[in-house]
Amino acid sequence: MTDKKSYNTDREVHIIREFGAPKELVFNAWADPKLLIKWYAPEGCTIHFKEIRVEAGGRYHSRISNPQYGDCWCIGEYKEVVPHSRLVFTMVNADGNGNPIDPAEIGMDPNWPGETLVTVTFTEENGKTTMELHQTVSQELAQRTGAYPSWLQMLDHVESLLINTLQE
Repeated sequence: MTDKKSYNTDREVHIIREFGAPKELVFNAWADPKLLIKWYAPEGCTIHFKEIRVEAGGRYHSRISNPQYGDCWCIGEYKEVVPHSRLVFTMVNADGNGNPIDPAEIGMDPNWPGETLVTVTFTEENGKTTMELHQTVSQELAQRTGAYPSWLQMLDHVESLLINTLQE
């Protein structure tokens, strides 16, 4: 899908994906912790939530386990939750206790920001949902570090999850 708006990918990741499902289902894939654990990790990885409250002011503490690279902990806060329309949350690299960590200290690119803001919006037309994701990190840096391809893999998992849900 092409985007008619112009975004500065030097400053942010921008991904648009269309799903053949109502926006309530797509939004719930992002907002229901039981569904998040089914897709919110790149290929070959798993996610565990030590804490998660998907509501404005709610926090999360997660661990993505990668058999090749080990565990990656993350904390964040949901800044905005508008049911079926919009999610805004922070992502901060952390340790297992939920303390923020400088990304460079855990082997990440030294240019990776200590905190990013992710905004996901959902619009529906004719039973199909367009999901638009923005993350406040350069798309080039996200592509180089693997974060961007990880988003694409995870969104493929969302699509599979939605197809299975619609077939039930």
